[in-house]
Amino acid sequence: MEGLLVGVDVGTTRIKAVAIDHLGRACGDAERQTPWRRDGAGHAEADPMALADAVKAVCAEAVSRVDTPVLGIGVTGMAETGVLTDGSGRPLAPAIAWHDPRGEIETIARELGTEVFQTTTGLPLTALPSLSKLLWLRRHVPETQEAKTFYSVPEWAIRCLGGAPVSELSLASRTGLFDVARAEPWSAPLDLLGRPGLLSEPVVAGTPVGHATGEHVPHRLQRAVLTVAGHDHQVAAYAVGAAVDGALFDSLGTAEALVRTIEGSLAPERIGALAGQGMSVGRAVIEGHLSVLVGLPTGLTLNRIATMVGAMDAATRAELGAQAIALAEQGQGEGHGQQTTLRLVNPRDEEFGLAGITDGVTPAALWRTAIDAFIAETDAALARIEAIAGPYRTVVAAGGWLYNPGVLEAKRRQFPGMRTTAIAEPGAYGAALMAARAAGLGTPTKGKQDVLQP
Repeated sequence: MEGLLVGVDVGTTRIKAVAIDHLGRACGDAERQTPWRRDGAGHAEADPMALADAVKAVCAEAVSRVDTPVLGIGVTGMAETGVLTDGSGRPLAPAIAWHDPRGEIETIARELGTEVFQTTTGLPLTALPSLSKLLWLRRHVPETQEAKTFYSVPEWAIRCLGGAPVSELSLASRTGLFDVARAEPWSAPLDLLGRPGLLSEPVVAGTPVGHATGEHVPHRLQRAVLTVAGHDHQVAAYAVGAAVDGALFDSLGTAEALVRTIEGSLAPERIGALAGQGMSVGRAVIEGHLSVLVGLPTGLTLNRIATMVGAMDAATRAELGAQAIALAEQGQGEGHGQQTTLRLVNPRDEEFGLAGITDGVTPAALWRTAIDAFIAETDAALARIEAIAGPYRTVVAAGGWLYNPGVLEAKRRQFPGMRTTAIAEPGAYGAALMAARAAGLGTPTKGKQDVLQP
């Protein structure tokens, strides 16, 4: 059946939509800035209706240039951010950004126990899981104590397009309200919130959950099959054929995300062991699979270093990458010797340090040092996963930082058999592929064709 399939990725920076035909060929795209409100203290939140309106707008714009029926819409995006609604579906509070520091970690540790929380949910106990934000809202926004339903942002967007209330498994796994091993809501945190029915019916990504309808849904979208496509990193992996057992997807954006897919299950103690080492384990977008996720501030740190040395545009940063490659090829030359004295100290989202700065250290040496430091970090993380879940067998990499020759060269050294992808927006593209599945059209083949060989 000919028609358009729309995928939307509700990201931290942008809301992106792509429209593809039944063969997987791109037909249109659109984007909007994610409508955060910020207060200068690290707090970020969004009006849930503004998020929903932006999703509708990018969907309509993406299909505006092709006069073909819209057959399906899939929405992926950030996970921990969500919306609390009352019994009539009205939002009760802003959607707090996943990276916002507001949260009640101590309450979770005291009431549920750190080890129990991590073993059950597969999440490190930080301010990121939705539960931490929900406890904060319960204390500071009294209206939320009457909440009936919690939606992740992609689930909320689908609901506002006319879809049924559901809890998609990969997104529910990021909330802290879900028992990963049992694949069902976890009663203890729901009881702590006093809202035992907060999560909706669990479904796997790509499940049809209704049709686009309603007076505020653009006419071109009406009657399209709807689906919650799942967690953005996993959906991007799905787009390039890396959401299968033994596959590793390396997404090099502002944050570097390592997504390792495992068929079957892991014992709770193994799940807890990975979470205790700062990784997350959750249900995958493919039924019967788990996904282990590791996040590193690679792109954020490289961007800060580039700014420090005055490399403000892509061309200048590409030249910096080329110089870093030349520096390494010098072997025991003067530049290489200087590079070995330099090291990155404790890189985190908030900050990083530098040590070993001596006379003659160049911007290229600093660039090379930072790249090598993150290669070592990813190697260490993958070794910890391998010790529990076995080795990966294939690697696909994507993301804007691969356009930097220094980063690409280092990744090819790290993963000699690595494949890259020509898909510009794999998250949104993967959501469109999920829409094809929900509409009963099978999976277009172009995504696989766009995975390039080493």
